Amino acid sequence: MVDRFDRPSLWKTAGKELFLFLGSLKVAVVLLVMLSVVLAWATVVESIKGREYAQWYVYQSRWFSALLGILAINIFAATVNRFPWGKRRIGFLVTHGGLLVLLAGAIFTYRYGIEGQVGFAEGQTADRITLIDRSLLRATRQDQGTGESISTEFVFEPGPVDWPPKKRLSLGEMSGIGLEIVKFYRHARVEEDWVEDPSGRGSPALRFELAGTDGRAFREEWLVADQFGSQMFIGPVKFEFQRLPAQSMLDDFLNPPKDMDPDGVLSMHFEGRMERVAVREHLGKKMSLGAGKMFVEIVEYLPNAAPGTAGKFISRGQEPANPLLELRVTSPERDRPIRQIAFAKFPFLNFDGVHGRDCPVKFVYHHPAMTPDFGVEFFQAPDGQIYCRVGLNGRYESRGAVAKRQPIDVAGQFQVVVADVLSHARREVSFYPLELGSGERRAAEPAALVRLSAGGTTEEFWLQRNHPKFGQTMIQTQQGPIEIRFGNDELPLGFSLQLIRFQRGLNPGRVGNASFASRVRLMDASRQIDEERVISMNKPLTHGRYTFYQSSFQELEDGRSASILSVAYDPGRFLKYFGSIMICVGIAVMFYVRFVGKGGSVSQRNTQVQSERGLGPPRQSEELVAIASRSGKGHSPTGVDVARIG
Repeated sequence: MVDRFDRPSLWKTAGKELFLFLGSLKVAVVLLVMLSVVLAWATVVESIKGREYAQWYVYQSRWFSALLGILAINIFAATVNRFPWGKRRIGFLVTHGGLLVLLAGAIFTYRYGIEGQVGFAEGQTADRITLIDRSLLRATRQDQGTGESISTEFVFEPGPVDWPPKKRLSLGEMSGIGLEIVKFYRHARVEEDWVEDPSGRGSPALRFELAGTDGRAFREEWLVADQFGSQMFIGPVKFEFQRLPAQSMLDDFLNPPKDMDPDGVLSMHFEGRMERVAVREHLGKKMSLGAGKMFVEIVEYLPNAAPGTAGKFISRGQEPANPLLELRVTSPERDRPIRQIAFAKFPFLNFDGVHGRDCPVKFVYHHPAMTPDFGVEFFQAPDGQIYCRVGLNGRYESRGAVAKRQPIDVAGQFQVVVADVLSHARREVSFYPLELGSGERRAAEPAALVRLSAGGTTEEFWLQRNHPKFGQTMIQTQQGPIEIRFGNDELPLGFSLQLIRFQRGLNPGRVGNASFASRVRLMDASRQIDEERVISMNKPLTHGRYTFYQSSFQELEDGRSASILSVAYDPGRFLKYFGSIMICVGIAVMFYVRFVGKGGSVSQRNTQVQSERGLGPPRQSEELVAIASRSGKGHSPTGVDVARIG
């Protein structure tokens, strides 16, 4: 039975044995084999799944960090177990110290490194980094007390794959707004549909089908009549849906004036009645409507209107390419007149949204230079009935009221069928996972099903990251409307880069890209730098703590080129370089000591080694060497026994 006073020595012995085991060569071999297998597997995974997948599941995972940590413990323990080191151990000490410094640099890079992108077109300036691996949900609302805009940001790292069905991520609650990610697809495709809005806030929507002359449908689309209506082109054919604010406007569109003077005809709608006047004859005159309840004056006629300064319009020449009438509406009951406009090309565009209220008089401007496009136009009257007219051969043909599933013949070429009409439509967007090839990996952005909780309101909605249409939404709550945007997290650079010109070199025969280069203007006010630099595939730009690499490019629709730069900040670079140098120096020292510095007799070298290993004082070591020498061999039984005792 061990006395309790001997327990500290037992713990000390056990700790020493554990330390010897952690620093043993067997553990080092096992760890190096495991690390080699993991790195080989990670290389295969990266070639199949991509860099982002390998980073997330291997290089930036906790288990890989734990493996490197155990390797660092093994190196440290192996180094300490050789203490005291002596001169012959200098190479060993420097090499193992270099390995520890190298691992420390890798940990610094993993914990504090930054990787992102900067994308800008020619002439644009960028001063922020886009972090590709970090997503951002920004909630913006108006403070009900001060009216100031309040933004709350929720940042998360979703990973490179679709989330399993039961996974949820609560982003917490800030400023009275709580967000939760219910579903996440790394790459998503969208399906859009329109449904009836039970709140009655939506605009009318119409679903139509295109069919051949045999009546078989081959395409369907939606049109939503918001404030200014909606239109689309399918090939050369225009389709349009408008909501008429006055019943009298129906006859104005189905039966437009046929005989017009060169400046056109203005139709005025007030209290359910329509009155048409020739523009040239009534220019500058005040006209009475509704027995003197309202007065309208045609202030100015602009044949080719374009925006000017201070909210005014100007005419660029006398060719009637975009006719516009400046109007003034007055009433005996109002002190100030109402400024209004009427476009011949855009009959529903007016200043009602600018004034914040509807003008009591509605205008439709007809001009002989504005010939109708080839297409089909639908109108919804205030009573909800749908009407149609067709533009053919430079004139309109009325089709009158149309019912659901009633075919509308268009020039004997195809048919249009009204499939459904919604009085108050709400857009319903759904996303589904999308599998992409390696070349399409960046073509489809992620999508997330988000649950918002604010002011007693809870609502779920889909958002697609950085999408111009589906990347944001407006949610009505008791705290007021809240805008939610889904994008990437960003970091400020601290300076600016302006893309002056993007250059692309082609291979011989002008087949394939040979090189990319971006000529940028570097502007750093804190360092008083304003100069041009070139970033190419083999010539990165380093400024401050960031290094910019030429990554890729995009061709824009306007003919300009957009350059994509990869940005990296590596805080562990110095440690990794210094550790690598230490490893090289340590290996060189070990080779020198072993093969170059072999001076001295065998007995002297054995004495030095045994002394360094702590096998006894120098005198005892000399006695052991003498016994071995007298036996005539290096390993007599007596020598072995004595060596074990020592």
